[in-house]
Amino acid sequence: MRIPETRSEELPPMRVNTVTMFLVGTVVWVAALVVVLLLRAAGNDLDGALQICLTGIGIGLLALLWAVPHERRAARRRQTSGGTRGTDSVR
Repeated sequence: MRIPETRSEELPPMRVNTVTMFLVGTVVWVAALVVVLLLRAAGNDLDGALQICLTGIGIGLLALLWAVPHERRAARRRQTSGGTRGTDSVR
């Protein structure tokens, strides 16, 4: 069975909810931080793990600061333009 070729020009752009994506990623970094803190309390020496988790949380929060207003502006544009031109809404 042969799979037909699909060119990227034929595919519509994929809509992604960046707020949810960044929020989930930040929550995962918070969970990793909890694990690192528990392991450190148990006496394990994890070089740099605390800094890595804090960096991931910081980048996630910065991404959310960008994504929330961006998503609101996009939603407002979709409302004023009369819809999404045949595509379903992300939410």
